[in-house]
Amino acid sequence: MLQRAVLSDQIRETLLTRILQGDYQPGDRLIESQIAKELGVSQSPVREALRDLVAMHFVEVQPYKGARVRHVNPSEIAQVYPVRAALEELAGQLAAPFLKGNVDELQSIYEEMEAAARNEDVNTMASLDAQFHRRIVMAANNQILEETWDSLRIESRTHVTTVKLMMEHVGLVQVAKYHLPIIKALNEGDPINSGSEMRSHVSKFAKLFEEETQHDPPAD
Repeated sequence: MLQRAVLSDQIRETLLTRILQGDYQPGDRLIESQIAKELGVSQSPVREALRDLVAMHFVEVQPYKGARVRHVNPSEIAQVYPVRAALEELAGQLAAPFLKGNVDELQSIYEEMEAAARNEDVNTMASLDAQFHRRIVMAANNQILEETWDSLRIESRTHVTTVKLMMEHVGLVQVAKYHLPIIKALNEGDPINSGSEMRSHVSKFAKLFEEETQHDPPAD
């Protein structure tokens, strides 16, 4: 039974993991009552989780057929990266003065991330990766920026990136190390360099998706 305050978030991640790992195949029905019974929760948080997955285009709801798993191409996921890169470049620029000489929390998250990577703990790695970026966005002290970043559902999309591509292309440990230049730039407090490192970091994963998309069949 799930034991977290925001059940819908945990249920969403559970369902997303199953979709990405192939436990649920495109076209499979996702029945609220069955999922709720299996996880030991009411149907309400399951319904909310499914709504989130519909918004992320991993699930579709068809009249008289209910919720079903969609076929998702990497090209669809890749569309978020140019937007995220621009937002995080701005976050790096704005956060740099606040984080100058004050990156202990980011360093701590990085160390946890590296440990999770060495243990091949994909779920923890993805969660810490998103936490790292969220800390920088919050340090920018700009509510509109934070709300816009949240609207992209970065936590779940980071999970997608981790499961689908990180292990196949570069390995989790190397992914963790990609965060070190960001920490260095923010510690120095240079807004331009910090923003550049943030954009470069996000663009690395955009490139991975572009490479994957070249071999991916058209979406249904």
